Amino acid sequence: MSEGLDIEALRRKLESRFQVAIYSHLETVDGGDFNALRPSELEQGNGFAILLSRTHRQFEASFKADNFAGALLRVMSEASEAQKQAFLRAKESAVASGTQVYVAINGNAGENCIELPDRWAQVEIDVSRRFPSGKTADDTQTTAFHVASACFALVLALTGTGEECQDVPDSSTKGLPEGAKLRVEVNRYERSPVNRAACIEHYGLRCQCCGFDFLDIYGELGDGYIEVHHRTPVSKLGPAYIVDPIKDLIPLCGNCHSMVHRTDPPMLVEELSSLVNARRTAKLRAQ
Repeated sequence: MSEGLDIEALRRKLESRFQVAIYSHLETVDGGDFNALRPSELEQGNGFAILLSRTHRQFEASFKADNFAGALLRVMSEASEAQKQAFLRAKESAVASGTQVYVAINGNAGENCIELPDRWAQVEIDVSRRFPSGKTADDTQTTAFHVASACFALVLALTGTGEECQDVPDSSTKGLPEGAKLRVEVNRYERSPVNRAACIEHYGLRCQCCGFDFLDIYGELGDGYIEVHHRTPVSKLGPAYIVDPIKDLIPLCGNCHSMVHRTDPPMLVEELSSLVNARRTAKLRAQ
């Protein structure tokens, strides 16, 4: 177990970051007890756990596939190009922040191991980070979040866990008689928790339009919460489009998110920000 870690606080923060339901429990692996985090949508036995451990020098999170997770490993091996790009971005971001990442597929730890064409029978993903010197309880919690978040991002990118797909109405069906099939599947657009996490990692949790911060106003209840806006509506993206979480996504509070969608097409975030700032300035002058 990871002593000094508030596992429930960590779980809640990860849920907010990825918008994926997660539960925690103790898990015994090779005779050792570990705090484990699991996505709620995957049945235990066929899914995976992120095992957490620590030494006096570092914190570590490790991916562990369940005994009957062959279907999950197959899904990982057949990841789309967009999912692979999200995986590589997550890995590069973690390494750039001072986190160590080890990935091996079927024992192959090369740079391009995720391109391995063979059936994936074994997947190793280990993420670790050293504690700062003179660490405090807050340092432990912060380090644990960085490590667990990076490990989750890598795994979610390849498994597609937490992604939502929406059927987009085909305009050619308009005018069909009532009772006819009015919806056909045209494209399926992913809403990736990994892209969401990468966007927040870059911009932070403050609304990029009005500056609202949920933690400032709501305290622990709002810690880690923010909505993420697609600058280009997902319905306008082609099926092969690879989302750039920095250019295509931006964090907004619920009010600003609603306001940009008051127009069709949605208003530019910069336009709404100018409107908000102009009204604030006018109010200050009127006082």
